[in-house]
Amino acid sequence: MALHQRTHNESGVSARSFSRKLGPNELSYFLPSRANGLNDIFTRVVFRAPPALITPFRLQIVWAIIRIRHSLLACRIDMSPGCYDDARFVYTPALSPQDALEEAGRSLTIHDHQTGPQLDAVFISGSRQLSSRCLSRMDVVRRRDVSPGIDEFHMAFAVLHAITDGTSAHANTILTFLGGSSIPGGPPRTDDELLKILDDEWRTRWGSGRPSFEVIIPSAESRCPRVKSKFQMAAFKVDFMNIQRRAIGAHTFPRIPSHIMKQTVLEVEFDHAETASLLAQCQAKGVTLQNTVFALCNFAWIRISDDHPEINATKNLPMLFYTAISLRRHLAPLSPLASTMSLALGYGNIVLPAFIPTSANPRAIFWLRARSAHNQMRKQTQSPLLLGRAQILGAERARRAKEFARQDDEADGTLPPSNPQKHAQQPAAPSGGFPSVALMGISHLGDLGATYQRGRYPPIEFIDSVGHSRKAKGGILLFTRSAQGRFSMMLEWDAAAFPPGLVEEFYAHLVGQAHELILGDNRSYKL
Repeated sequence: MALHQRTHNESGVSARSFSRKLGPNELSYFLPSRANGLNDIFTRVVFRAPPALITPFRLQIVWAIIRIRHSLLACRIDMSPGCYDDARFVYTPALSPQDALEEAGRSLTIHDHQTGPQLDAVFISGSRQLSSRCLSRMDVVRRRDVSPGIDEFHMAFAVLHAITDGTSAHANTILTFLGGSSIPGGPPRTDDELLKILDDEWRTRWGSGRPSFEVIIPSAESRCPRVKSKFQMAAFKVDFMNIQRRAIGAHTFPRIPSHIMKQTVLEVEFDHAETASLLAQCQAKGVTLQNTVFALCNFAWIRISDDHPEINATKNLPMLFYTAISLRRHLAPLSPLASTMSLALGYGNIVLPAFIPTSANPRAIFWLRARSAHNQMRKQTQSPLLLGRAQILGAERARRAKEFARQDDEADGTLPPSNPQKHAQQPAAPSGGFPSVALMGISHLGDLGATYQRGRYPPIEFIDSVGHSRKAKGGILLFTRSAQGRFSMMLEWDAAAFPPGLVEEFYAHLVGQAHELILGDNRSYKL
């Protein structure tokens, strides 16, 4: 991938800028985000610590370090109207460690009169705080004296999805800087030690000469193995079409017209004993808890469709779920100084039947569905065609995003109206005329205990980490995660676009099925 460098002079000071074009998948997230932040992601980390360790100055230092290490956080995106294929990340390195510190301060805010959940609400439903000129920011809430000598902090990161698929690892690094020691068993780092790290990070990259590392991490597509021949590309395209043909789904929540959005969140957390039992039961059946969630959603929707015949949910066609697949471990390595933060996602589909045989044992059928989901995911993630599929799908996602972007830009006057025939082509329908609509997306955040290494910052008590994303009108997404030995499921949706109470009823069935079919306690869930 071509990286361009420019040098300009202002008042005798030399500043270098580096740029590269957005990759196809990055572009597919950037273009629809421009209006209202669609798919912007948000992570809020909750922890407690002595206030001397978490001062505004220390936060600014470590935020500056992170932004030097991961240049996409400090980039902007330049794109002339309608020139979608020329959208570029542009990075201007700080001229000095002090310049880096000041730059970081412009995207950091400390709040003494808000709560963590209020930050969530502002991100989910408020005015967008990010833009093509500000791809990331950090907000920190302080609650004083929750216990003698201890404050509680809510450290929140908001980033464009176009630059990353997660920020938890960077939050862990920040906690390590703030509460960790430079020597094993020693005291936490002082302000001067943190400033020395900032100075070293800047000088290693920008102290002298031309940089010998990837200044802006290349896109995931450019780090995939190159297509060796036209025959291989044709094979990838045929495989992609076959995948699309199998992505049959005829089930979706009914929507109602609405001119407003009402982003709503429901979350249930299983206690330590329940989580241990969930994991043990899934392990005994040879499936993961995350993949079992697909079967739980499958059964919950079947219950809903049985209770609501007006939905007219067909039993003859299956239901479809979509989820993300990390490509990170498959990509070509980079130089040691290069950032590790990028968007590296493929996507998978899970297809499950929409009925339970009347003569069958529901629990037996449930575990069959869980194994089916598990096997479908394993087949997709372990396929030798995974990277080829990701490249083809990334190109298709970018194509669709550009079509919609042009329509949006013509509608708001950014571009003059064009010939409708010029971009009237629609994506191909699945073979045989079968529908291909997903009931919902399911995102597995994994075990946060593996990400937050609490032994590296003993004075800091890690409590929790929660994530959100900004949705489109009518959007619905289920998140799962484990933290502190507790498994949780969080459902986010636009309540204004759904019949009142229907999604809540689905969620109650979802949690109830977990108790009935996995835990075996038949406990009902009430909102």
